[in-house]
Amino acid sequence: MEETIQDQTEQKETADSVLLSVSDEYLAKKKRKRKITFSIICGLIVALAVTIIVLAAVKTNLKPFFIERPDNIEVYIDGDMHFTPNDDNYDEFYDIYDNSFKTSILTAMFTGKLGGYDIVETNQYFYSSASSTTGMSSDLINALGENYVHLYYEQAQTMYSANGKEYYSIRNTDEYLLSFKDVYFNISAENADHELTFYFGTSSQNYSNGRITKITIRANTYALYDYVANN
Repeated sequence: MEETIQDQTEQKETADSVLLSVSDEYLAKKKRKRKITFSIICGLIVALAVTIIVLAAVKTNLKPFFIERPDNIEVYIDGDMHFTPNDDNYDEFYDIYDNSFKTSILTAMFTGKLGGYDIVETNQYFYSSASSTTGMSSDLINALGENYVHLYYEQAQTMYSANGKEYYSIRNTDEYLLSFKDVYFNISAENADHELTFYFGTSSQNYSNGRITKITIRANTYALYDYVANN
């Protein structure tokens, strides 16, 4: 009888020992799994943080790529021609002008303006009259306000879509390549990003008189306004 009780006791102790060993091994595996999961989560957080920092630091230029250095620039403040760069200050002015359209890749992603723009054709005349290639139409004057920049090209420039292809007018049943010599855009006295619209005086084989064609991006033109206002 005593041997039976002793055997039962030993069996119970053996079972308890096995259960305890299994439990310890299970807990150890669970702990290792938690450590691995925690390490993966930490790694993902670090990678995300690094990506955000890089995207916030790296700049991209939102200005449509086909708007190249013009032959002449005029800047108007309060409706009067206030400044035109010369040989002495052209490079300095152009750097400020070009930087106005640069923003972080992160900002561009959130505003939906990264690497893309839409071309909007209108029936509004660009120049002072239907038969003119100079001056400004009332529609253009009203759209620009009193603070704006005028870019002029001696040779006609071709418009391109954001995908890099030549842009053909959609206002005609036939395909007509749009070109321009004059571009205007407004500048702001506030130090903040804002929507900026380029107004192109476009023409094609189908019509020689300029119509307003628009591209809208985001930009901060305060430095440009400040430079011109103080020179």
